[in-house]
Amino acid sequence: LLLHAFDPAQARALGLRVGLLHYGLLSLISATIVAALSAVGIVLAIAMLIAPGAIAFLLTRRFSIMMPLALAIGIVASELGVYLSFYIDSAPAPTIVLLLAAAFVAAFIFSATKGRTATA
Repeated sequence: LLLHAFDPAQARALGLRVGLLHYGLLSLISATIVAALSAVGIVLAIAMLIAPGAIAFLLTRRFSIMMPLALAIGIVASELGVYLSFYIDSAPAPTIVLLLAAAFVAAFIFSATKGRTATA
């Protein structure tokens, strides 16, 4: 699965069924999006798919650290967003999205000061 994600040509050369893996992953992502859309709405579903991984990518380049970090970011943002939305009397979904956006901006500034972002 990892080989297919990074180099489908090599996976095909090694004899893996790349088509089955590709369409299987697409099916799983589609099912996740459909379930998330019906549960929480489009904005939160897209934000939760993209933001934790993007934030973790800004903070580290090691894949073994990036995955648990993205998971932790998603969980913390969700719990903190629901908790905060209760006290400021707002909807939980936009509060979670705003927390993720703030975390992304903070991670971007942090990574820029550490020299981890590309410069023109």
